[in-house]
Amino acid sequence: MAASTTCSKSKESGGPVEVAYPTEGTPLVVGPNGIFKNAPNPNAARLFQCYCFTPQCQQLIVDFGALRSMHPLVKEKPGRTPFRDIKTMKEDPAGVEQASEQIKARYSRLFGV
Repeated sequence: MAASTTCSKSKESGGPVEVAYPTEGTPLVVGPNGIFKNAPNPNAARLFQCYCFTPQCQQLIVDFGALRSMHPLVKEKPGRTPFRDIKTMKEDPAGVEQASEQIKARYSRLFGV
């Protein structure tokens, strides 16, 4: 939902845009995080990792990053479509891997890159 993040921030700043979600579904992009195996300060990394999933940090990513959170204590910003009302596309990792060259070629053709 990265594109909707950009649109949401622009709209909140008074930009002439509207966020639209396709009826057939919106891709869901999960932002993973983790700790490097040989982190120089593994305990600090673990503490930061724990903080990332607190209601306070999750609220920050919603309020200032215009992202979404599945944390039950986090509140959406007023005016945004609630996540529960957005149809998301189902993932098929094996299918994507099998069709990866076709997907890349189509993307290049559509976007000229």
